[in-house]
Amino acid sequence: VNDSTISTLMFKDCTENVHHMHNLLLYLLSNPFEFQEAIDFYNNKSTTSTLSAFHAEYDRATDVGSVFNGDENVPVPFMVFASDTEVVLPQAHTASQLFGYEKDSGIELEASSGMLGLCQLFMRWLALMPNGDHMNLINPPGLTVMRIAGGRYRVTAAHRVVWTWNNEFPDDPLSPNFHKDHPHFGDLVTMTIVDVFETDCDGKLLSYCPTFDNRAVFKTDQRVERIRKSSSMIRKNIDIVAKSQTAVKVNQAATMIGKLGFKAAVTVKDTVAKKFEEERKRKSEHKSIESKSINDVIPGRNLEGGRPEHYISDDEPDETSFI
Repeated sequence: VNDSTISTLMFKDCTENVHHMHNLLLYLLSNPFEFQEAIDFYNNKSTTSTLSAFHAEYDRATDVGSVFNGDENVPVPFMVFASDTEVVLPQAHTASQLFGYEKDSGIELEASSGMLGLCQLFMRWLALMPNGDHMNLINPPGLTVMRIAGGRYRVTAAHRVVWTWNNEFPDDPLSPNFHKDHPHFGDLVTMTIVDVFETDCDGKLLSYCPTFDNRAVFKTDQRVERIRKSSSMIRKNIDIVAKSQTAVKVNQAATMIGKLGFKAAVTVKDTVAKKFEEERKRKSEHKSIESKSINDVIPGRNLEGGRPEHYISDDEPDETSFI
């Protein structure tokens, strides 16, 4: 048995879980208070037990439905990220740094691992896009999920974040972007973020490294965003309906009707072909009969018609004359 067969037998396909985790990730990015709740929960648990006991309790809880001790809800970050997840996010502390001079000099990055460190790093990054709405998956292309050895997954996806611009930067006449229409305080803006992450065999994130262009922040309109949000909801509802049991039965019925229609078409085709073949044979036989000599068909008749083939010639002597 080769390694790929062993991997298939040991790890079930969790692609659907990966999609769910990405939805939860977008929810977290849109609601940074969830990270603060995770920090508070982590601190409270770490003061009442050892770290190993906390991780053991965490593992037990996440296996049976995200509940600690049967009466406490697990914060969403504990559902999305593994205990040793590593994230790489911008190091910037202020918007003037990330969306100001780092537009020309480049973005400084910072890495962190562990639940406490990644929650703090996420909160600092998301504060630069206050009240940002990340629940705007760009679909198509949607998620690209690559299954790799060991039951893990590498995923790329893209979403748009929409937030209100709370900054006012003086225009730099020496900047190459001086003549562009920059957002001003109070404008609704949008930016595209490409999510690049890796998950374990259960779909939980092992790493997360968003990629975006801080020079590509564009103005948008509330009406446009409302239309986009409505269209995405309609598309999502269509996908949900398409996956329902009713739709499955309808598709099965349609497939069966298609198969029956195909069989009927084949039957008609065979019948028509048989009729054509019979007609062709009949015409061929008719032509064959017409081409034959009439002498072969009616003995005793010649082509001049009428006179017997054997008759007494006038030049031949009549036998009765010798009598």
